[in-house]
Amino acid sequence: MTLILTNEEIESIFTVDECFNVLEPALFDLGSGRAVSMARQDLLVPGPFAGSYHGLKTSCASLPRAGVTTMRVTSDVLTWPSIGGKQRRVKVPLAGGNKYVGLVLVFSTATGELLAIFPDGLIQAIRVGVMNALSAKYLARENSSVMALCGSGWQAGPALLAMCKVLPIKEVRVYSPTKANRETFVRNMSESTDAGLFAVSSPEAAAEGADIVALTTNALDPFFPAAWIQDGMHITTVRPSEMMLDALVRCDLIAVSTREAAKLFTLPDEEQKIPEFGRGDYGRAELENTAADWRNKPELSEIIAGKAPGRTKEHEVTCMLNHLGLGLQFSAAAARVYELAKTRGLGKELPGEWFCQDEHS
Repeated sequence: MTLILTNEEIESIFTVDECFNVLEPALFDLGSGRAVSMARQDLLVPGPFAGSYHGLKTSCASLPRAGVTTMRVTSDVLTWPSIGGKQRRVKVPLAGGNKYVGLVLVFSTATGELLAIFPDGLIQAIRVGVMNALSAKYLARENSSVMALCGSGWQAGPALLAMCKVLPIKEVRVYSPTKANRETFVRNMSESTDAGLFAVSSPEAAAEGADIVALTTNALDPFFPAAWIQDGMHITTVRPSEMMLDALVRCDLIAVSTREAAKLFTLPDEEQKIPEFGRGDYGRAELENTAADWRNKPELSEIIAGKAPGRTKEHEVTCMLNHLGLGLQFSAAAARVYELAKTRGLGKELPGEWFCQDEHS
């Protein structure tokens, strides 16, 4: 049987703690050569209205310890509007009922059969927050207690909760360009953590005196400069374009999610029309052959596995350049979600033979 789950069912069983429990050993396996994660591949073609593109994004990985190979696939209509004077990447919900399309397909490594299909949304936000928190566990100063959070969107909440799991965070300064959004975030999240949350009016005010800086934005234009960095700070990102070049060069140690960029496939002569080409997920030209070039940085999985060193001095500035998601994060999460759902009788089952055939391809 093939199990079908909803985000609501996943939310009832898959927590930040569950994600920590499965993601850290999965990353250890990746760094030790016992798991495989392929580079993300994006296929983009002109979309339904001017300046838009339809993007089909795939991320594949295999986690032998869990007996699964997974594919995460999203089908999006992408735009890059200017918001508050800054260009941002924005997905437009045009699927039925004004929804987005993102799925995780879970395959058995023992039989090849399709074990489960479920949406990627809840897992997506949690796995990014936990990945960055794991970087803090291995790279930040153990007594880090003041956190700057730039962004108040859907990735900000998990980023806050996950960081509070690994460090003694007592104060969190939240900045978002829209005053109402940052104040609403502070109100909504204050009951979820013992740390004191405060909305601030600028990213500089958030960063001043902070031990941890978590950037959780959809900005295409770098906005975090070296001038805001202080000795001993640990910085995390969710995009390759949030930190300015001088800020990345200022860091003593940069860890990356992967040394590879996403692979872009599109129509002839279309690449230059895509705003992210050369300054986003498909590479950032200004970093190449500099001290910030992510192609020669240690991957977080290698640090976790003891294959690469972490912080060595209190005053060092460390950074998690989480520039690209890993398919392996979905493998680890999906295996646990499937196990928990089966145990608790959640979801709907479809006949497995619907997804099998007599002829091999």
